[in-house]
Amino acid sequence: MSMSTVTESETATRQNSKLQAPDTKLYRGRAPIASMDAMEDMEGMDILTGSNPTIQPPEYHMLGKGVIPGLRYRHLGKSGLKVSNIGLGSLKAFSSEDCEMNEDLVTLAFENGINFFDISEPFTSKRAEVELGRIIKKKGWSRRQFVVCTKVYWDKTEEKALSRKEIIESVKDSLKNLQLDYIDLLIVHKNDPNCPLEEVLRAMSYLINTGQILYWGTAKWSPVEIFETFSMARSHHCIAPLAEYAEYHPFHREKVELYMAELFNKIGTGLVTWSPISLGLCSGKQEDQVTLFTKLALKSGKYAKGGMDMLNLHDGRGPHEATLRVKQLETIAEKLGASLTQLVLAWSLRNNTSQCVIVSASSMEQLSMLLNSLQLLSKLTNTIMDEMDKVLSNKPVRPAMVSTLQQRWAATGGMPPQ
Repeated sequence: MSMSTVTESETATRQNSKLQAPDTKLYRGRAPIASMDAMEDMEGMDILTGSNPTIQPPEYHMLGKGVIPGLRYRHLGKSGLKVSNIGLGSLKAFSSEDCEMNEDLVTLAFENGINFFDISEPFTSKRAEVELGRIIKKKGWSRRQFVVCTKVYWDKTEEKALSRKEIIESVKDSLKNLQLDYIDLLIVHKNDPNCPLEEVLRAMSYLINTGQILYWGTAKWSPVEIFETFSMARSHHCIAPLAEYAEYHPFHREKVELYMAELFNKIGTGLVTWSPISLGLCSGKQEDQVTLFTKLALKSGKYAKGGMDMLNLHDGRGPHEATLRVKQLETIAEKLGASLTQLVLAWSLRNNTSQCVIVSASSMEQLSMLLNSLQLLSKLTNTIMDEMDKVLSNKPVRPAMVSTLQQRWAATGGMPPQ
């Protein structure tokens, strides 16, 4: 056999092996729904490896169709429903009177991979539902491509009472406003102690069995109430809540970090989080961000007031500890080349206990700035997270379990009475 023949056969073998080798990068950058089969591949990637390309600077015209680098699709609770780890809320985004801006914001979010749309505020909920329904109908998006979540704001009605009637009438109104055949996720905003849990469970099971809603969840319910509802659903053969809406940011951590992960592991309760920062309640100005963060830190009650100022530079008192903490966070954000808002949103996204973080914005630039928080995920290493925890000094810790016998024997020095 000649040398030329051997060379040709080896070349053919190499080419065939290259054709047969799987391309692990095949699905990156694809449109969100066109490649749902690829989400399993993407989900296995660690967000801290930096394997995703860096997103472009925060000009909204730089964002195009396809999945934003860093965006993930996660199962909501222990269900088959997949949602993007960032959802668009109505508070600022699509509840205004500017129909064109509403449409631009929803379209920007959808075309960049966001498939979760949330009605976030009670007083503009009807307007938001009508606008979202109008936009969806105009765009002609497939119903499989997006998830719509709305809420039962019973505490904002004239009767101020939760009941089977209130739940069913609220769903009828929402379906009419949204111009949809069903609602993906219905949230009961706050628990009503005067309404039996069985009544809520049977109302939700009826709505699910008749195809008006697919799943239901809770908002501002305590972990005890959620677990009790799940237990009652099991005993009454009803459908349990799928997810809880909870506030989560660096100055509000206890519920999410101590209890929600345990509820997920035990009963499969999912988690959707929000914060005043992610909902766009401050402008892009640095001083506005610092002011809002300082207010949240003060509200937490975790930080002491400043001591006496001997030089009388701050009206007789030293700077509040909360102000100093926020300034230190701002320094970390500058080191990472991001704003304070982007740092905190990325911090929330990094917690895998939450399947989705709700954001909202009143302009294309503001929404694009929030979406660009995803590029920080690869930069938030364990070292940076530890540094932030040292600055915050408020990491929640479960209180140690103390035996009741030890409490009784405390008077005798920890020894049983003689």
